[in-house]
Amino acid sequence: MKEHRESTPPSVRDTAICTLFEGDYHLGLAAFVNSLVRAGYGGTVWAGYRGTLPPWISQLERVEKGHADEFQVTDQIRIAFLKLDTSILLSNYKPEFMLNLLANEARDCKYLWYFDSDIFLQASWSFFADWQSHGIALCQEIVDNIFPADAPLRQQWMKLAAGIGLRDPRPVNHLHNGGMVGIPREHVEFLEKWKRLINLAGSMGYDLRYMAHGSREMPFNMSDQDALNIAIMYTKSPLSTLGPQGMGFIFGASMMMYHTVGEKPWRGSILLRALRGMPPTGAMKFYFTMVDAPIRVYSPLRLRAKRMACSIAAFIGRFYSRR
Repeated sequence: MKEHRESTPPSVRDTAICTLFEGDYHLGLAAFVNSLVRAGYGGTVWAGYRGTLPPWISQLERVEKGHADEFQVTDQIRIAFLKLDTSILLSNYKPEFMLNLLANEARDCKYLWYFDSDIFLQASWSFFADWQSHGIALCQEIVDNIFPADAPLRQQWMKLAAGIGLRDPRPVNHLHNGGMVGIPREHVEFLEKWKRLINLAGSMGYDLRYMAHGSREMPFNMSDQDALNIAIMYTKSPLSTLGPQGMGFIFGASMMMYHTVGEKPWRGSILLRALRGMPPTGAMKFYFTMVDAPIRVYSPLRLRAKRMACSIAAFIGRFYSRR
């Protein structure tokens, strides 16, 4: 570990980023932070976690400040780790985490972004900086993307929402992914509704320690994401959304991020998966371009081997794929 020092904070900015992780998701977190560096972001990344700090923090310079474990990634980016005391699934903790930050550590920020720690930015940060000025930033799902305003499940959601005093839903015809949301402080009511709806799921008997519950017939089949989509129906705040190509779920000109849903690139053998008909996705390929600097999660030799395996797996996928 490098010598401790007191560091001059980054210049005053109106935007902060936050994420949540535990276990081996620190490998995704490293790639996420590296992607922020390349995108040109400058500011603080608040990382809530359970368990232990990532082993790669030994590469960073510690900052003596406050009660968080803070480290300088570059001259422009600082990462601050906040140890969490919650038993629920971290996905279900997102709105509460953001609300806590806006009330405390990020109280001087006008905008707060949440990204899952398995999302990696491809677009420049200037795109996101402009996007946040248009309202609540969201990205559509690929699964059940077309989700009409009069769908049976939305009718269930309306009945549940009415039971807690929510009225006059806006017509929404798409399902949105819970992995990313950008919130202007003036629209914090959205986070309050999202949290309230997750708590409603808990009061109905859904175990918030888990992500999935039963089948898609269940109103809170995916607790955090379903609650997010209900909140979207009832917020009075303006929305600004991207289609599923925004997270790299499908190819498109407005592909601004890669979200590694499903199999994670840091787990298992990418070659064995390809031989089983599951070649690497675009998100997996992108991951291996984001793990060399400034945070290194693999030795140079191991990274070369992984990149070669990824290339071979992609080649296999040209001839044999179940996708």
